[in-house]
Formats: sequence, structure tokens, C-alpha cells
Amino acid sequence: MATDIPKTAAQAYRPNKYVSLPAELDPETYDASPEKRRAEAERLAIRARLKRQYLLQLNDPHRPAIIEDPALLRWAYARTHNVYPTFRPTPKTSFLGAVYALGPILLLCAAFKFDRDRREKLIQEGKFERPFSVF
Repeated sequence: MATDIPKTAAQAYRPNKYVSLPAELDPETYDASPEKRRAEAERLAIRARLKRQYLLQLNDPHRPAIIEDPALLRWAYARTHNVYPTFRPTPKTSFLGAVYALGPILLLCAAFKFDRDRREKLIQEGKFERPFSVF
């Protein structure tokens, strides 16, 4: 019996000697230092613990009505309450701000002026009956 452990495809891969290896596959480019690998392992462990805690809360038969997911709360806070640090004024946002701020005011002014001009024209022609007239 052979005790040789078969190599995985990544271990058995040998680059073609006639073709250079792309930077994405070059181990010198993507191979992380031990500190980076340790930090990545710690982040994965934290994610696994949070996922396990959330799944335990989700599958608990005596759970409260609302399960608060800390990641979801952080995302919602960053999305709604913390807009200004990430806001970038562009021509589009400036235009939309002007439309939403000045648009309703200008629309109401135009509607009132059109109605006033129409009523004044009818009054001058004598076709307008004023309701609630004092005289």
C-alpha cells in the first residue's frame, strides 16, 4: 500500500515554461506574509463566532420577536445616519438638491400666478362672479 497523499490541483500545477505567469497567479504577488494570514484567520474566526451566535438566536424556540444583528445595525446606521462623511457633491446631487428645494416653491408660485391672472382676466371681462362678496 502506498502512503503517498495525492497532490491537489494547486500543488500539482506547474506553469508552462513558454508562457509567463500572470500577476494574479504569481505567488510572489499574492502570497501574504504570516502576519497578514494571522490577521485574516482572526477575522474569519470573529465572523464564524458572530455567525454561530446569530444562528443560535435565530433557531432558538424561545427567542424574542426581534433578533438584533450587529452587522445589520452597523450597515443601517452607516446607510442612513452617517451620510455626510461619505457624501460627495457632484453636478447630479447639486441639481437634485436644487430641484427638490426650489422646485415645489417655484411650482406653487407659478400655479398661484396663473390662477390670479386667470381670475383677473375674468373680472375685467365681467364674467367672474365673486363668491362671498361683501357688496
